[in-house]
Amino acid sequence: MPDLVHRQFSDGIAILEISNPPANVISADLRAELSTALSAALSDPDIATILLIAAGRDFCTGFDFSETRSPKSRKASDAAPSLLALCAQIETSPKPVVAAIQGMAFSGGAEIVLASHYRLAQAGAQIAFPDVQMGLLPHAGTTQRLPRLLGAGPALDLLLGGRPVHVARPPVRALFDAVVAEDLRGATHRFCAALKDAGSGPRPSNAAMAGLRDPMAFQAAIAERRQRLENHPERARHAILDCVEAAQLLPFEAGLAREEAAYFELAGSEQSQALRHIFLAERRLLSGAAQEAARLRPDARIAVLGGGPLATQVVIRALEHGLTVQWGTRDPTKLRAGMAEVTEVLTAKKARGAVTDKALRNLLDRLTLGESHKMAENVSAAIIAARGQGAVPLPEGAPRLKLFPDPVTHVDLRLATPIGTSNFAEVLIGSEASEDEVRTARALVRRLGKLPLAVVTRGPGVTERMMSTLHAAADALIDMGEDPYSIDLAVRRMGWPRPPFETRDLRGLADFANEKRVEGARNWSAVVAQTGRQGLEAGRGFYLHQQSGMRPDPSVLKLLDDMRPPARSPRSVEEITELLLAVLANEGAAMLQRRSVARPYEIDIAMHLGEAFPRWLGGPMMAADRAGLFHVKRILEGVDHPDTRLWHPHPVWAELVKNGKRFGDLNG
Repeated sequence: MPDLVHRQFSDGIAILEISNPPANVISADLRAELSTALSAALSDPDIATILLIAAGRDFCTGFDFSETRSPKSRKASDAAPSLLALCAQIETSPKPVVAAIQGMAFSGGAEIVLASHYRLAQAGAQIAFPDVQMGLLPHAGTTQRLPRLLGAGPALDLLLGGRPVHVARPPVRALFDAVVAEDLRGATHRFCAALKDAGSGPRPSNAAMAGLRDPMAFQAAIAERRQRLENHPERARHAILDCVEAAQLLPFEAGLAREEAAYFELAGSEQSQALRHIFLAERRLLSGAAQEAARLRPDARIAVLGGGPLATQVVIRALEHGLTVQWGTRDPTKLRAGMAEVTEVLTAKKARGAVTDKALRNLLDRLTLGESHKMAENVSAAIIAARGQGAVPLPEGAPRLKLFPDPVTHVDLRLATPIGTSNFAEVLIGSEASEDEVRTARALVRRLGKLPLAVVTRGPGVTERMMSTLHAAADALIDMGEDPYSIDLAVRRMGWPRPPFETRDLRGLADFANEKRVEGARNWSAVVAQTGRQGLEAGRGFYLHQQSGMRPDPSVLKLLDDMRPPARSPRSVEEITELLLAVLANEGAAMLQRRSVARPYEIDIAMHLGEAFPRWLGGPMMAADRAGLFHVKRILEGVDHPDTRLWHPHPVWAELVKNGKRFGDLNG
């Protein structure tokens, strides 16, 4: 195995270079080698300063999930020091340790940076503590060092945000002794030489006081975040808050012990397992599409054909992500209205300081308006945002990507809403799609700043199928005697902002009234709409909508009860939740069997990114795994309803149960 830590010695400086491509993950083997190299440097009388650097583009961008094992579960043969022990070795070094980062310092790499005595960064470098996204907290002392260095407010912003932050931005800039524009290694070597000449010794972060100097401000930041997080379901956020508070109240070593105990308690929880599942699913989608954006030239032109709000949103998104857009319609009135909205939205962003005046002019300079046939010339792809554009000719090889529901023959797109902020899209692949069309579509999705999920289908994508199933199941539950308000409550208690009957009211019942149901099952949106209840705009639908808010409508319950047999025994909210999750997983199993998607995690990530399914539940397929497939299969078998397509367990259930497997085993 190649060396994971390269050692060089120059002018009294021990240069220890981390080299664990491609991501420089702080693995057990790397920790062991780095610890050995540190010990050797400390015992060498000719070494005055230790420099930590990394090979490659990034300091560290990987996460070592072996760290989630509890200390008791680790093998006795695992001789590598934990990340906590390695950071302690760095921090307690009697010789100054300098860390120099480029690219991304992520998770364990960021913890090593904080444990070092001095820190330098390349301009453009970023630091991130994404542990909260996995239902965890940093576990090598960061919750104790960061508040001591920056204070409670900035520390919590970084730890609860979990997103990369540029090193030149306050307050992160205060962590670094220097941010250099170029020649990071040369600048760091000169910095180490200056430390040696000045006789400067270690500067341990655990002794920092800058962040603790204003106790009242520290506690105010804690109190403000505690109030904000009062009802937040993610346990890791509350644990981070408690540990950051402990940095002010407890000695450093006691704070470390509290952090470590919280970490391993979280790591073993179902919630953290679900959050890690979604985190890894996002990264798998990203890694699978990382090189695809390069298929479109930097100056690529795309056509957006059709008018209306959907086209307007796509045009704005494309311009903001550097694409040149040719916007064409058959109706000049719609084009003028759309252009006015584009200008209004972008001008408002300039007013907020989100874009400069020069950047705004550059954006608008990349937009051309005209008749559809003309705008479709010399483009790499065309996004069809409205019907009536099917006959517009395109250049050879340019895919025609429809955004609206329609039979899929080649390649279409479904962009998750809101288009301006969502980072997810489904690439729908029909039976006549070519590989070049698929690649171009995926590349365009990446250029739009979105993660593409490939779905083989004749029409609906993953989210459309799953949400259609949710609404059909909701109607089926009313058939069986449940009331719409208990069903909506079950969905809300999951933390999922998609309660089916509230959604119908907000969108208008007409959008749902034409959905077909099997014989013996009703479309309850059509039933309610026939009484004049059309939803929010009419002031009443399944709910009454008044200035004081939305509330259940007793007359709707009477209408439903008059048209169906009474429930033998109304189900609890928990039982309704189980049924809804079971029927969603059953539809997911059908998509896997049809090979619409390749892996169960793709269904879970589509539901999270596309339909806001709660991250901490991990997605419908993982929820089924957590409940136990045999248990979920029995739930489905226990439903007596005419729509057997919904409730009859798909054959994959029996196959997995028989072999003692779960959906997670199919993720590969």
